[in-house]
Amino acid sequence: MPIIVINPIPGQEEENASFLENKGVAIWIKKHDDAGKILEKLFSSPEKMQKMKVNARLLAKKNSCKDICEILLG
Repeated sequence: MPIIVINPIPGQEEENASFLENKGVAIWIKKHDDAGKILEKLFSSPEKMQKMKVNARLLAKKNSCKDICEILLG
């Protein structure tokens, strides 16, 4: 399932939304966008949804949670 970003908090969350959108993993629906049209177009395109799923897998960092815990806990 693709990531849909709606109304991220200004700052880091907006940067994350932009990053994910640029990597083809998410769709950022902005205030003045027609959310219905955007979602209809997305859900009527299984190819685009599959591509977003593949992009998410390529972007993922295996064991990232474990690595973060090891850094934090020393």
